[in-house]
Amino acid sequence: MHTSQRTQRGASAFTLIIILAIIGTGTFIGLQYIPQYIEASTVDSILSSIETAHEEKPVSSANSLRSMLNKQLDVNQMDDLRDSFKVTQDDEIYIVEASYERELNLIYEKKLIKYEKTLILK
Repeated sequence: MHTSQRTQRGASAFTLIIILAIIGTGTFIGLQYIPQYIEASTVDSILSSIETAHEEKPVSSANSLRSMLNKQLDVNQMDDLRDSFKVTQDDEIYIVEASYERELNLIYEKKLIKYEKTLILK
């Protein structure tokens, strides 16, 4: 007698559901973190461009530095962060401080991300 055995090929439905759940969770968490990363790198870019502009032509006052910062925020469409920047002057030293927080709503918890960076121009 000849009996043929059927071997299972591929994944079962249960395995497929587990794989889809893992991929979905990873995608959801990634979609929470990626915009925060892009925003932080844009702020870094703004501060870097201000530093470069200051090296080419030094700023003359804190108001002109604030104006330069506001133009950069307008160009990058980041008007909501305008109040997160503080510009101060101490003699011939200008200090630009960026400080803000974002809350990520993850599935299992809410996570607070803090961003702080200081640029000192001499």
